[in-house]
Amino acid sequence: MIKTFTEKNPNIKVEYRPIALDNGNQQSAYPKMLAAAQAGTLGDLHAWDPSHWQMYQAAKRKVIAPVDELIARDKYDLGQFYKPFIDYQKWQGKTWGLPSWGWTGQDGFLYNTQILEAAGATMPDPKSPDWTMAKLYEIAVKVGKYMEKSQGFGLWTTLPSSTGTTALTRAFNSDKFSEDGKKAILTEAGAKEGMRWMYDLANKEKVVAHAGNMPKDISADQMFVNGQIGITHQGSLGVFNINKLNKDGSLKFKSILFPKRKDGKRPSELRGGTWNLNAASKATDQTWEFLKHIVSKEGALTFNTMSGNQANVRPDIMKDDYFKDPNFQLYLENFETAMVHIIPANLRGLELDPVFGEKGNPWYVGQVGFEDGLKSWNDELQRILDLPEM
Repeated sequence: MIKTFTEKNPNIKVEYRPIALDNGNQQSAYPKMLAAAQAGTLGDLHAWDPSHWQMYQAAKRKVIAPVDELIARDKYDLGQFYKPFIDYQKWQGKTWGLPSWGWTGQDGFLYNTQILEAAGATMPDPKSPDWTMAKLYEIAVKVGKYMEKSQGFGLWTTLPSSTGTTALTRAFNSDKFSEDGKKAILTEAGAKEGMRWMYDLANKEKVVAHAGNMPKDISADQMFVNGQIGITHQGSLGVFNINKLNKDGSLKFKSILFPKRKDGKRPSELRGGTWNLNAASKATDQTWEFLKHIVSKEGALTFNTMSGNQANVRPDIMKDDYFKDPNFQLYLENFETAMVHIIPANLRGLELDPVFGEKGNPWYVGQVGFEDGLKSWNDELQRILDLPEM
């Protein structure tokens, strides 16, 4: 992208400065970026991804600058992106960047068609009123009981992760946090119904693969490809991941979105990133031009096809052969209506995320009871939400 930009803009020099990651951990880059900002050595364009809770801190600390005036000045068309990915760039009434990578989170399922057929289970049409969370429960149990014969599992989900918990609670017309980001609501009616749905599948029906019963030396994705899991909780990104593992095409699978909620939406929690301008930049106009270049149709396609990142933020790239898999295409319905995350009012997302593993795992695998475990989990989330703003 630097090469194609400088060919069009020979008077602008672009220097690429990679940031070394600790063991490949992207979160390790942000303290280094903050230190560079304080030292006055941070580059003109960088990424403070909202999915990693970083954009809000960067904006609060005035490390990055809003781009609303530049958008208005150039009459830059935000309609070239899926709207939810633009909504994701907004905070406190300002737009802080343009979309980089993005997808709609774990908003559906992939299922082994041969296993479902052998188990005597049939997925309904996803647009049918017959497609409900109760129906999914019934199918997961049926597949799970069939898979028991070969020590396999009916279902794997992304729970108890934060994003997985969001998808599940939203499937029951609720969420994990209140809309204002001040209250943990896992124990309230809608969310609790969803959590009961999950707990019973894992601990009453015993048809769910989880940390307490899965082999330690194999991933859930590989188990799905191997035919050891019948249904796996995945988003559009999962289609690519499974296809990479399914090299010989022996696995026959299809995708299906979550059943619709009462408001007509499919449950999701958008995942995505952002490109941001350094508030201290002395080359704002030139940086803005480069930013527009890398988020263009060409840029988004390049990020997907060459880097392997999921920059699925523009509708105009979706007719490319890279996206032709029908299992991916099914997810496009959600790209127009994806639900963004709730921002904790005190901006302590990085402290909240680990709680889902620390308190969620014992609950999920049945080491604690449903009521006591869920209350303990919710109480710890609330304790952090009650702390002062960062």
